[in-house]
Order: sequence, then C-alpha cells, then structure tokens
Amino acid sequence: MVTRPIIPIPVCLPLLLLVFGAFLYLSLKKPVRVQEKILRILRVALILVLIFTVNLRPQTKRYDMNVETKNIDVLFVCDTTISMWAYDYDGSYERMTGVRKTAEHMMDELYGSAFGLIRFDNRSQILAPFTQDARSVRDAFSTLLAPDRWYARGSRLGTAYDDMESLLISSAGKDGKTTILIFMSDGEITDGSELPDFSALEKYVDGGAVLGFGTAAGGMMRDTYGTRIYDNETGQEAVSHIDEANLQAIADSLGIEYIHVEQPESIDGLIRSIKTMSTTGIGTQNAVLYDDTYYLYAAPLALLLLVEAFLVIRRRRL
Repeated sequence: MVTRPIIPIPVCLPLLLLVFGAFLYLSLKKPVRVQEKILRILRVALILVLIFTVNLRPQTKRYDMNVETKNIDVLFVCDTTISMWAYDYDGSYERMTGVRKTAEHMMDELYGSAFGLIRFDNRSQILAPFTQDARSVRDAFSTLLAPDRWYARGSRLGTAYDDMESLLISSAGKDGKTTILIFMSDGEITDGSELPDFSALEKYVDGGAVLGFGTAAGGMMRDTYGTRIYDNETGQEAVSHIDEANLQAIADSLGIEYIHVEQPESIDGLIRSIKTMSTTGIGTQNAVLYDDTYYLYAAPLALLLLVEAFLVIRRRRL
C-alpha cells in the first residue's frame, strides 16, 4: 500500500484537527444529553478520519502485469546545484519546478519506456537505474532539494560524467534498445572548472536533448532554509543567469539538440521525434502499476454525510 496525498499532510491534518477542535468545543457547550453529545462527536470524528483517508489517496501495487512497453531507455541527468533553485522559471517559479514538470510531461508522453535519473551537484548520485516504474522516478524527482549553502561549492557540469557513462553503456548494450539522454541544467559554471567534453559518450546516445532552464535576466536564489543568498564579494543579492553557450556546447559534443524550456510543451517536438524511433510491445518485466483504493472510503464517507445532513435538517440546528 502506498499513498499519494491530494492535499499535503502538513496542510490537511492541522486543518482537520482545527475543525474537530472547534466542533468539540461547541458540542460540549450545548445543553443536550451526554449520550447525544458522545454520539455526535463520534460521528464527526469518523467523518474527519474518512476525509483524511480519502485525501491520502491510498493505492495498491500490482506487479508483473502485461503492460505496453517501448524499446526506449530515457536517462535524465539533472543539475541540482543551488542555482537550479533560482526564481526565473515561468515568471517567478524555481527552475527545479520546471525540471519536474518537464520530466513528468515526458514520462507521461513516453509511457511504457524505461527511465533513469542521475542528479549532480558537488557529487553525482544515481537516484534511479532504468526502470519501467515511472512512479518511482517521479518520486525520485520529488526528493530533490536545494543544497545547504555551506555544502554548495559552486557549479560544475562534469560531475556526473562517470555515472552517465555507466548507465549509457548499460543501455547501449541491450539488444534493440534506443538510448535517449536528457541533460537538464542552467549551464552555469561557478567553481572555476572548464566546460567538460562529453564527446566520448556520443556513441552510446541515439537521441535526446540538453534542456536549459532559467533566463538571461536571471533570478534570485534561496537556500534549503528559505534564506536569500547574497554574493560574498559585493554584498548584493546573488543572481543566477542561464549560460546557453555552455548548454549548446554540451549538446554539440553529444550530437543532440539544445532546447530552452519555458513550458513543458517546449519539448513536444523532441517527444514526437523520440516516438518515431520507438516500437511497442507487451511485456511484464520490471512493471509496476498503481490502483486507487480511496473509493472504498469515499462510499461510507458519503453515507455518513447524508446521515448527518438528515439529522441537521430534522433538528433544524447543528
């Protein structure tokens, strides 16, 4: 059993507790029999518990089901240096918001493909090897957090090279597989390092793109604690700018295109070209599906709400 809350628990739970507390206070003040008070409190408590459960959106996993599969491995390589949390995506959102939305859009459109994820800042980490369980890759993207300002050591773009090579070689070694590389970054280099040369990896890549996030005007940044970041040399608020020249150079070295992403739909042309390289079949390997079960709790919730509404109408009061 897994849960996918509709409203985040830190928001939903305090709100429900506040409602229950207010109802409990008003109920205890009413001049009615103790037995009636207890029954009313129990009914409302059960209603709120069911609301909380429905909001959790519980799901069950199904394994080894016959599902549509594609002959595509998509490797996401995601820059998670602190500049990727600059506020200049789609007006005033974090660049990482655009990264997540764009990756989810691609996974939706390429359903049945296998996906992998590498993140990099000071170090590189494989968060998900290639898997057809797209939900687990989505979850991996959701765990990406801005690094601590004291941990961050500046931006470099070659940190993930070894992990990229490892996963790309593993994909290229599979019979009939098409290997797609999606490199997601703002292109900034701030640690004094040189632009890396990825040309040795080109032979393992069948397609894909370098996706650029950010604007030339730039955006301010906050650290993992929500504190604004300032430039130590000038004392002014630090502003991060996209470096499209670096991103274009990486794309050229890998033999893929560069796309500046302003909305997830910016990559629709890329998705169409990837689909032309795919073949579809029925398979079971590494497949995980999720079935919603919240309706099992929604039915008794609706019944209890009808009963409560009937009692209110009959009493002509709460």
